[in-house]
Amino acid sequence: MISISGKEWKEHKIPKRLIDKYSSDFNISENLSKFYLTRNFNKEDILVNKITSKNLNIFSKKNDFLLASNMIIDIIKNKQKTLIFGDYDVDGISSITILSSFFKFLEHPFKYVIPDRFKDGYGPNIKLLEKNLDKEINNIIFLDCGSNSHDVINHFRSRGIKTIIIDHHIINNLDIPKSDILINPAKNNQKFIDNNVCAATLTFFLVDMINKKLDSKFRLGDFFIYCLISTICDVMPLRGFNRKILTTGFKNLVVKNKGLKRLINNHLKKKLTYQDIGFNIGPLINSSGRISKANDVVELFLSQNDFKIDKIINKMNSHNLSRKKIEQENLNLIDFKKYYNKNVVFIYNKEFHEGIIGIIAAKLSKIFDKPCFIIANSNDLLKCSIRSGNNLNINKTINKLIANKLIISGGGHNEAGGFSAKKEYLSDIEEFLNNEYKTLKTRSFSYFDTFGVLPKKNSSILSDLKSLEPFGKDNPEPIFYFKNIKSIKSKIINNRHVQNILKNKSGRSIKSLSFDCVNSELGNYLLNFKNEFDLIACIVENNWNNKKNLELRVIDIILKT
Repeated sequence: MISISGKEWKEHKIPKRLIDKYSSDFNISENLSKFYLTRNFNKEDILVNKITSKNLNIFSKKNDFLLASNMIIDIIKNKQKTLIFGDYDVDGISSITILSSFFKFLEHPFKYVIPDRFKDGYGPNIKLLEKNLDKEINNIIFLDCGSNSHDVINHFRSRGIKTIIIDHHIINNLDIPKSDILINPAKNNQKFIDNNVCAATLTFFLVDMINKKLDSKFRLGDFFIYCLISTICDVMPLRGFNRKILTTGFKNLVVKNKGLKRLINNHLKKKLTYQDIGFNIGPLINSSGRISKANDVVELFLSQNDFKIDKIINKMNSHNLSRKKIEQENLNLIDFKKYYNKNVVFIYNKEFHEGIIGIIAAKLSKIFDKPCFIIANSNDLLKCSIRSGNNLNINKTINKLIANKLIISGGGHNEAGGFSAKKEYLSDIEEFLNNEYKTLKTRSFSYFDTFGVLPKKNSSILSDLKSLEPFGKDNPEPIFYFKNIKSIKSKIINNRHVQNILKNKSGRSIKSLSFDCVNSELGNYLLNFKNEFDLIACIVENNWNNKKNLELRVIDIILKT
């Protein structure tokens, strides 16, 4: 079953006896049983909606957390002014918001610094920190960064300034920085739980420990939403503890933060969902750091002033519109056909906007299902954003590039990362990566979960999908194979997407949408092909003007032979 995109689709095969056993043991449908089995869900993952936990803090007895909490309590009691340094993405912003709000409540002296993506680059740098280091500051807390900043840590250590790192990025070569305390699930290959957690979650539960030890009246629960937002937007594995965080958080979700509430209400006229965070709120928060400065967002979340809040939101909306425009302009610069037969997607264009290349890399990795390296100019250097599926350890490749002296610095997560390099090494880097991935064994097949029929409005499949949520890394949306479909109506939406009315042989019809496919092979078929085809798609619930309808999100087409 080869598709128009060149992928060969294959059904996930699960023995019927296992499906029946899951169905019986957990009193669920056969479809849901199969979905759980294809994702290797354990009992905790399956029953997460039925399990309540009075104490979610699984870190309270871990030594690094105990040491960090005691150190910060001493800092608070002695009124030692603290410098907070955090990343410019959603996770960094959320972490800064949690800790800064806590310090603000306690009237503890502090200041925070977020690097400018364009002037300062990623992560801590000595020049920026020294610029913001008041004479009375003798401790720095790094949030969502710092695990590979050896020179920075050593510099301030030599000056007698104490440092705490709260991070979750992979530590290059497991060479641990000599900070006073390092909280990182990647430290010594340890795992706090069965998967990774974001920096905002680590920060939240550290503050939880401090808050309880101080018997403070700080309403930390009001800030739990930042764990939800960061977990989704930083693409954490949505299994185990992360799955529990999201389901627990969304059960009785009430947004208390004035700025965040206003931001959400300005964009959504309905109850906040997982999808809203991933597709609307997260990109909106990130847009400030991609187009301008992320400081505005933290100020929004810390402010109680209505005028200031409205002013910042208007600025963020403007940044987001600019981001969308630039993103499409950058995508239009790419000739997609050139990369289908390559082992690695390596694209440099002097017109690329360095704040957008991460988004471009993420989109291309989904299309090509292979490592994608998207490179832009950054002052006198090159900046690269990397995304990949297949659980490839991008960090290993980055370490090899560093070892071969082809790049200046780099790092990231398992399937995402980035680096900086000199322009004269561009061709050498490309050659190295082509050699590195020439024997890459990508998936032979793309898998769908099950064969489906076009659902009715009140289809039972919806409750199955709701039970499986939240969708994301390690828990993708179920993919269905629909046979004998025709398009009876099609149109282009916002010059980017294709909308169709689809019908099967029995006459049942449904609306579908395919994102960012205009001018692609998929888009051309959806707009022009009038004969029957088989369809690869997800079933989604569309909530528009308080009307809920089931729709399809088209992934691929298989032509009838």
